[in-house]
Amino acid sequence: MQFPFETSEQEIFEFEDLLKNNGLTIQPNSDLERICLAVLETNAKHKKEIIHDNNTDIREVFADVAGIVDFVKQILKHKSHSDFKQVIPHLQLLNTSSTATLTKKSKITDSGNNKLMELYVALLCMSFSKNIKLDHPENSKGDNPDVMFEYNGITWAIACKALHTTNEKSLYDTIEKGTDQINKSKASKGLVIVNFKNIIERNQLWTIINQQQVDSGKEEPLFSCYSSLEIPTKILYSYGCEYQTKLVDLIGIDNLRKFSDAKKCPSGFVIFLHAMTAILHQDACPATILKIFNLVQFDAMSTDYKEICVKLNEAMHNRI
Repeated sequence: MQFPFETSEQEIFEFEDLLKNNGLTIQPNSDLERICLAVLETNAKHKKEIIHDNNTDIREVFADVAGIVDFVKQILKHKSHSDFKQVIPHLQLLNTSSTATLTKKSKITDSGNNKLMELYVALLCMSFSKNIKLDHPENSKGDNPDVMFEYNGITWAIACKALHTTNEKSLYDTIEKGTDQINKSKASKGLVIVNFKNIIERNQLWTIINQQQVDSGKEEPLFSCYSSLEIPTKILYSYGCEYQTKLVDLIGIDNLRKFSDAKKCPSGFVIFLHAMTAILHQDACPATILKIFNLVQFDAMSTDYKEICVKLNEAMHNRI
């Protein structure tokens, strides 16, 4: 998704109105306020109402503004859903998290940002399911799946987890914990989604190609640009291949297949990836947000798990 200069400003205003209608505000000095103001400033620069400093690292700017606009689009899209009230407590986390987006790294101590993933997934589920329930962000005991919903008459659960280290044993423990939560729940089936946003090598996806000259103060930054989405998308998908291999080598395929022993979870998990890049379009290189749900399989799994992953991807790209 290219950054939507033509609509982003109005969407921020609509989002602010939605918060007010639900007893919330954009709090002063919050990261949410900073980014919302950055959206207005970015639009003003695009319209050449104010001057852009060419020394600015636009990767940081667009990670903020594209990240919040992507979130806001999902919030506004589902504001009339019958279960929208379920996400109201989570909206406050946009104010209190040290990072209010899913397009940048966050601190391991920022539990609020970790729970924003739950909000995002719940919103996506509103595109194709009903009876959505979201574990309360403050009163949660940590022993229930984060999101539950009904699809085709079946109750599903999703355990949302955040990874803050590249250590594959930590990833295994994370998947195991999420699987255990789902197996103990009232859901009939479920998926563990692990957010990889904190371990992505973002510089690989959007680089300053003259970094040495920039560091020496001789040149303004020049940013890389891909000819199509194919290459950066393959880079993101490579994380799934890499960690599948690492887990098999460390844990063993037979042990990994045991995730499906309770018949609720598949023998695998889902990786969530959000990152910024730039893609050539009409002789320009607009900032583009990459969004992927990557299903990692350790054994054959039934089509309904794959169908949920497809639905999540379709919802994330506003195709349903």
